[in-house]
Amino acid sequence: MSLSICFNIKTQDIENVLWDNEPLKSSIDFSILSNIKDLPAGPDFEISTMSDFSVKGFGLNFLLDTYNIKKDFDLNSIPRFDLTLVSNNGIVKPKERFIKTNHAFYNFYVGQGINRLDKNKNSSTVILPIAFVHNNANCVHNGILIFSLRDKIISKSILQISSETCPYLKFDLIAVLDLNTEFTHLNKITNSSINPANEIINISNLYSDYTIEPESFADSSYFDKNNISIFGLIDNENHYSSNCETRTGQYPLCDELLLPSYSLAKSIAGSISISLLQNKYKSITEEKVSIIPECNSSSWKDVSFENLLDMTSGHYLRTKYDYDENSTIHTTFLFEALSHKKKIEIACNSFPKKSKPGKKFVYRTSDTYILGTGLNEFIKNKGIGNDYFTDFLIPFFDELGFSEPIKYSLRTFDERSQPYTGWGMYLIRKDLNILSKFLHEVKNNDDYSFLNDALNPTSLNSVVAFKNADIFYNNGFWSKKFDGEILGCKDDVWIPFMSGFGGITFALFPNGMSYYYFSDGYKYYWQNAVEASNKIKPFC
Repeated sequence: MSLSICFNIKTQDIENVLWDNEPLKSSIDFSILSNIKDLPAGPDFEISTMSDFSVKGFGLNFLLDTYNIKKDFDLNSIPRFDLTLVSNNGIVKPKERFIKTNHAFYNFYVGQGINRLDKNKNSSTVILPIAFVHNNANCVHNGILIFSLRDKIISKSILQISSETCPYLKFDLIAVLDLNTEFTHLNKITNSSINPANEIINISNLYSDYTIEPESFADSSYFDKNNISIFGLIDNENHYSSNCETRTGQYPLCDELLLPSYSLAKSIAGSISISLLQNKYKSITEEKVSIIPECNSSSWKDVSFENLLDMTSGHYLRTKYDYDENSTIHTTFLFEALSHKKKIEIACNSFPKKSKPGKKFVYRTSDTYILGTGLNEFIKNKGIGNDYFTDFLIPFFDELGFSEPIKYSLRTFDERSQPYTGWGMYLIRKDLNILSKFLHEVKNNDDYSFLNDALNPTSLNSVVAFKNADIFYNNGFWSKKFDGEILGCKDDVWIPFMSGFGGITFALFPNGMSYYYFSDGYKYYWQNAVEASNKIKPFC
């Protein structure tokens, strides 16, 4: 049944809707959920929901569909998911976060939510961060799933999506679900106190605490605020961050907002993995691509792993930026080749050798996929593992305390399940803080020499990417050279950064700060943030 839902914000008693006392009349104003967050913890429980839930109402409003995806896929339906939730002391954790569904286009994600008791209503409300994630691309459509509990009776549920990090598909969605639920157990409240979340300082405080220009970050007029998921400045232990704005108010669980990596994965999965292995196998950067059977040809015999992460394999169609990346064959590689066999055949055979490796910068994601394949071949040959992501990268994430989402990667749709390496990872806000601290530590020491080299770019170790913009590339990281005089420095200032499709930047400043924004309006500008950070804590 379709719902005639108005997607403007109107206040309605959610409890009445959840318990079927009145129909849902509009999208939920997320701001009213902040009152629920402040309530005490609800009773502990473990429940499972089945994929045969009923959809009692459904409303969908497309805002953008650049490639007319809705013509080829049924987007007017909810991905079916089985879900097991465990609530302990007001914190609700899913047993599985990334859930494969039978939907042709979407999989389902559920993050860590909250369970809060309203003693006046003798019920507790559960709010879960959820997302529709493309099953073969990195787009994320964020929302919430909310329901109420009284003893072992569960109310109807409301699922709402009001934001995304996706430059080519945007929509508002709301649905009323009747979940088929089984309680394993439900306990009385044992402890009503709730551990506070990691403290985040609102980035607006920087304007009041320091004399910096207004709108110095991704709040500037250069950006359309509707395209911004989150932005922030990290200064060692202090994490200044924006709110997570949506089309229906501030996202109630901003710490759990799912963020896509896109090409940040080239630096995280590619460069960090090489560095982890290099500590034991110093020559891994010079390992040749011919280790891969499909690339075992005369044209690839001189191409090294490092060449792949420098985007200087010497194989290309044209040197014009984005020509290869957006070519028909590469689009097939990204979105239509679902098996490893098909992907690696395209990656190894579709881009002819035209120059010596290490000379010409040609950005192409398939080269990073080749790298991930080579890493797997390398560790298999050494007898130290089968999957670099599982065997080396995930233990590294665990050691540093990264989140569960970052330990997931899109993979090929076959028994090999090859991680994509160049894209397809996810993060939440705490990962940005951990990543900042780790990369700044590496930048200032040589424990990971490959990564240290990437984070200390110079004209000697970097290849020119965009000459007119003073942008370079090295070991899976971009860098930009800034005029030192403008920043009060004697010499030019080189700043390494990661970049992701659609408008994602994570930059590491010389003063120990990191600046990031996740957006989807194809905007790549952060000069104002450089100047603001330099004014707060001078680079030189």
